[in-house]
Amino acid sequence: MNFWTILPAKSLHLTKSRLSAVLSLAERAELTLHLLERTLGLLPRVTLLGETAVVTQDPTVAEMAMRFGCRCLAEPQGSGLNGAVSTGVKLAAQNGASHCLVLPSDLPFLADEELAKLVGLAETAVSQPTLILCGDRQQQGTNGLIVPTGWGFRFGYGRNSFHYHQQEATRLGLACHVTQLPSLQFDLDTEQDFALYAKKRSLIPT
Repeated sequence: MNFWTILPAKSLHLTKSRLSAVLSLAERAELTLHLLERTLGLLPRVTLLGETAVVTQDPTVAEMAMRFGCRCLAEPQGSGLNGAVSTGVKLAAQNGASHCLVLPSDLPFLADEELAKLVGLAETAVSQPTLILCGDRQQQGTNGLIVPTGWGFRFGYGRNSFHYHQQEATRLGLACHVTQLPSLQFDLDTEQDFALYAKKRSLIPT
């Protein structure tokens, strides 16, 4: 199996807008870059993962991605998150990827051992092409997704994407393995999320 990681990343002036009541634009940008840097540093610890493609319109994000040796793709204008992911997956498939791990770049508690478990589930699902899915804490969003390439999978990030991606697997005849991995399930989106993050960040492994 040949795994690629696809990391879509918003432009810094658009990032974390729901935290605008507690963080300034500059602070939100700094937080986003910190979490991206942490994620990019963690990925090489997962031995099964190959190349990483960062899809973004932001030059500062692109510079960081290239510093870590990642492929960097320009997010098509107006494509949104689903277009960005599709662009990354298309490049991966063209370069021989059998599976793509689609991962948010801003999961603050992400742990390499749980990421390895997620990838391991795909590696052992050899009897049938399988979608591996890890939702958020509410089981509404999608925080970890491994999809086999070449199936025409249509991404549906946004409201209720967790359920949409299961339905898409059914449409294509893919098996779907849903797993719960706490370090992947924590989003940093709301003020309540940030308060919990601020309380625990001193305990986060680097």
